[in-house]
Amino acid sequence: MSTPERPAEFNFPISFTGPDGIGATPFDEYAEAERPDVGDGQDPAVALRRTLGMFATGVTVITSLKEEQVHGMTANAFMSVSLEPPLVLISVDRRTKMCRFLHEGMHYGVSVLCATQAALSDRFAGRSSEEEPRFVIVKDTPLVEGALAHFVARVERSYWGGDHSLFLGRVEYARQNPGTPLLFHGGRYERLGA
Repeated sequence: MSTPERPAEFNFPISFTGPDGIGATPFDEYAEAERPDVGDGQDPAVALRRTLGMFATGVTVITSLKEEQVHGMTANAFMSVSLEPPLVLISVDRRTKMCRFLHEGMHYGVSVLCATQAALSDRFAGRSSEEEPRFVIVKDTPLVEGALAHFVARVERSYWGGDHSLFLGRVEYARQNPGTPLLFHGGRYERLGA
């Protein structure tokens, strides 16, 4: 099976990239006047991150299978795009292994975590956790066992998104389970009020 050709937006001269093809691009440089107004005396990146953190989200684990090994990462940047055709989108930091594994034609899994799976979220975010993940395999794609919802999507398109890459996926599998979602707000886990 041949590797699909990368979209034009990822075809940067090698001089623009760091190790493993990930790093600065000419798009990363912008004028001071283009920086967002976040208030005086604040580090713009920190202030923007805190402000974005006010948007409460669910918590997902993005997974892929590469050479018989499961790779996963915690992410809250997941969204529905379209019901017809069925499309979802994930945003992945360009410095991660996951970003190197995904390209057009590849599959990824999205497991929407339930309120009892905060330790799994920590584990896939690189924080210490003794929680051992268990997976179910669907369409050669690992999904976190016991999650509130599961999706398997095939990457249709990928897009440059600054320090992240956006992967638009066509949903090939979707299932839901009973439970309460794990939420993330203001830099910490939250639960729905009873």
